[in-house]
Amino acid sequence: MRNKKSGAGAFAKVFALLITLVIVSFGVLANFINEKTQRHTVLSIDKVESTEGDSDGFSTRIYYIVSTDRGAYHIRTAGFNAAPECAGIKKDSTYLLTTRGISVPFIGVYECIIKVQ
Repeated sequence: MRNKKSGAGAFAKVFALLITLVIVSFGVLANFINEKTQRHTVLSIDKVESTEGDSDGFSTRIYYIVSTDRGAYHIRTAGFNAAPECAGIKKDSTYLLTTRGISVPFIGVYECIIKVQ
């Protein structure tokens, strides 16, 4: 009887691990395959500086949140999908923006602007 319970528990753990792997894989793939180009009017652009660390060292992350007539977007200055040259866009101007990624605003995840025309 004990073996059936431990077998069911092992199956549940493996199943949970597989589901987690599928969800994470979807998130990673969405950053590669969901690229689109649309015309946007910029309503605001906010620079965000986030510093983390302690007495042993610290790091500062700088990025921009851009609000447009079609939603909010992220401009990264370092890492994957980084396009720091895009941070020069101006409020109340219209641009052809190329974006990549997924948007889940309630957890702070936005599509990244990767090109401005």
